[in-house]
Amino acid sequence: MVEPTLETEKVMTASIKANEEQESPVPFLEQEIECPRCHDSMMLCSDFDNLYYVCEECDFCLHTIKKSVL
Repeated sequence: MVEPTLETEKVMTASIKANEEQESPVPFLEQEIECPRCHDSMMLCSDFDNLYYVCEECDFCLHTIKKSVL
């Protein structure tokens, strides 16, 4: 028979690891990139659930795409 405390520790450790994997931030995302249209700086902006770059010089907008986790 397995002691209840040992079984609980295994479940807690597995759930903590799963939460950490889901909450891991993007490893690296530039705050500024070069605009492909006018070669000025594009700033990183965000809405509630998406990120995009905007060029203030020519109003060009470049949206990012979320990676689907499988």
